[in-house]
Amino acid sequence: MTNLITGGTGFVGSELAKRLLNRGEKVVLFDIAPRYENIESVKDDVIVLRGDLANWSEVLNAVKEYKVKNIFHLGAMLSIPSDANPWTAYRVNANGAMHILEAARLFDVDEVIFTSSIAVYAGYTGPIDESTVQKPDGMYALTKLFGELLGRFYIRKFGIDFRAVRYPTVVGLGAKTKHMSQYMAWMIEHSLANKPFDVWVEEDTRNPCIYYKDAVNALIMLHDAPKENIKNLIYNLAGISLTAREFVDKVERHIQNSQIRFKPDPVAVSLLGKGIGRIDESLARNEWGWKLEFGIDEIIDDMKNEYNKSVKN
Repeated sequence: MTNLITGGTGFVGSELAKRLLNRGEKVVLFDIAPRYENIESVKDDVIVLRGDLANWSEVLNAVKEYKVKNIFHLGAMLSIPSDANPWTAYRVNANGAMHILEAARLFDVDEVIFTSSIAVYAGYTGPIDESTVQKPDGMYALTKLFGELLGRFYIRKFGIDFRAVRYPTVVGLGAKTKHMSQYMAWMIEHSLANKPFDVWVEEDTRNPCIYYKDAVNALIMLHDAPKENIKNLIYNLAGISLTAREFVDKVERHIQNSQIRFKPDPVAVSLLGKGIGRIDESLARNEWGWKLEFGIDEIIDDMKNEYNKSVKN
């Protein structure tokens, strides 16, 4: 069975590829700017396609040529680049979602897994569940909400098996693109490299996060769940909810000589406000058995181990 992963050489996509290969499945990675260093260990086992989600023919050709049966749609422009260039963000994120779903319809794809974001609840600091009203005001979150709604339409109109998770901030080593809540991963990474880091939000800003390995676990569990169990279709993941100050305290406890200070950026503060409220993920737990494996201490320890391995290599 062939799986197409868009954004496939990012740190989530590349980890997902390795997990699927270990299950004996075929993997095609679709990426506009492939990061080959992330797939070095499996480069001979995957197909890498340099492609643009905004180009419908490239998407359709990939799905048709490789007889794709499952699509994991991870590819997207992130928050800061999307607000800086909303026109390209619309083409990549909104049109890209349309192209993926059209390819699934035209070429009998079994399942489409879409990664949305809790950014669709931007500015909402109260308790959040799937019934909470979504009022995103950033281009990235707007296009994610569009992708969710478009997926629901394709389910109703064409019977596509569309499923989605709303990720909190995904934390892991090696992310290159700055987005609103990237400060969490980068403060760990900078501290491990013995470099100073300025946190661009206020100390009481609350943003939940999830480790990239748990993010991959969620995709595989959602994919594997029997169709009859998938009733809500789009699921919140709560992750770990900490204020920026609490996150810094954890990093300083685990990594000696960390050089972290708060230097709020007015643009980031205006977009994030006080962050995101606490999230209820009970639907994901009840319908497909979701369970978090990495708490904040386990995340930092695992990132330390991965960083040390990369330095030795």
